[in-house]
Amino acid sequence: MSTSRLARGRPVAYRGTDTGRDILGPGTRPRVLYQGHPGRITDSTVQHILVDWVGLENEPASFAVGFCPDTITGGWAGPVVPGLAELTEDEYTHRADRIRQGLRPTNDIY
Repeated sequence: MSTSRLARGRPVAYRGTDTGRDILGPGTRPRVLYQGHPGRITDSTVQHILVDWVGLENEPASFAVGFCPDTITGGWAGPVVPGLAELTEDEYTHRADRIRQGLRPTNDIY
């Protein structure tokens, strides 16, 4: 995702591999932050971008684990955040519905 597109409320997808790390509540469903998982940016501070992931809003994966762009020469923020992909509102809604149904957000793999 381009750093120029970072904005609070923007829908995004997780580009990492499936992980259960930072999901601690025993009753949380899903128990995994899936590759392609939908969420919304809650803090677009470029050094620590936070995302509320659908179904994981009360988990550290949403309120504590941040993303940042790769750095470039001189230690400045680079042009992209490799862990996030921008979604349209329609795609966000589709993926969020799948999560709420207990399905993976998508069959596609990034």
